[in-house]
Amino acid sequence: MDQTRDFPNKFSIQTTSMCNAACIFCPFREIKELFPPRVMEGKLYRKIIDECAAHKNIERMILYMNNDPLTDPFLIERIDYAKTKVPWSCVHILTNGSLLTPSLADQLVASRLDWIGISLHGIRHETIKEAMGIDAAKTIERVLSFLDRVKSNKNIKDYVMITFLGHDHLNPEEKDEAVKFWRKQGVERISFFEKPISRAGNVKTIPHVTHHQVKGCASIWANEMMHVTEDGKVILCCMDWRREVVLGDLNEKSIETIWNSSKYQDVRDQRDGKKGSPGSFLCKRCEAAVV
Repeated sequence: MDQTRDFPNKFSIQTTSMCNAACIFCPFREIKELFPPRVMEGKLYRKIIDECAAHKNIERMILYMNNDPLTDPFLIERIDYAKTKVPWSCVHILTNGSLLTPSLADQLVASRLDWIGISLHGIRHETIKEAMGIDAAKTIERVLSFLDRVKSNKNIKDYVMITFLGHDHLNPEEKDEAVKFWRKQGVERISFFEKPISRAGNVKTIPHVTHHQVKGCASIWANEMMHVTEDGKVILCCMDWRREVVLGDLNEKSIETIWNSSKYQDVRDQRDGKKGSPGSFLCKRCEAAVV
């Protein structure tokens, strides 16, 4: 068996089903009614991490997926539990930063988190409000306060990443303005994506793609990462916002059992074009598909 198939070496674990933003290029606004607000049970989370503790191949534990991780009231203890049990892995999160209260900022900096990404899709207040639906002034104030704490305790160049993307409310001048602003704060890791994608057709306002056949996935983590929702379901990937391809339930089975199951392998074969797939197959609507 391919060594990448024995056990995943990366995990994306969505510990809540919630996000407090309403980004115009994100499916969350359209699908949030499908799944009730939920926080992952501690017993389930510990079961997942405890199984991972037996596998030295694990490189990354991402404690978020299609949500904002700061909506999890148990985030700090989850970070520390993962890092204690799987210390050889890199544990990180990505957030819009609006919930970074002084108290939470202190706890994050004191935790065993390896690094944090902050998504702010603009630097001007009106742009952030229009694109993300959050209080821009309060958010930037909280992020700057957090960065001050980081500078006093961590290496900010490694610990913080700012990420944003091009959209209808962001012009080239503001893009440059944002980059200069964050560099002035000491942030060197800045990730910019030229344009949003439809997330496999899950954002109605963004042009969709349709493939009659697929021959693989361009994602570098396609055969390495397991994606887990807050209720313990294993889904195909982070593009599966509507949870169309459910490959197993970690409440009932182990990571290893699901990862190496015939069902998972059958879906991999469909994704890679080794088997036929229905016209509605998720990968046939995805921008990351190899065709």
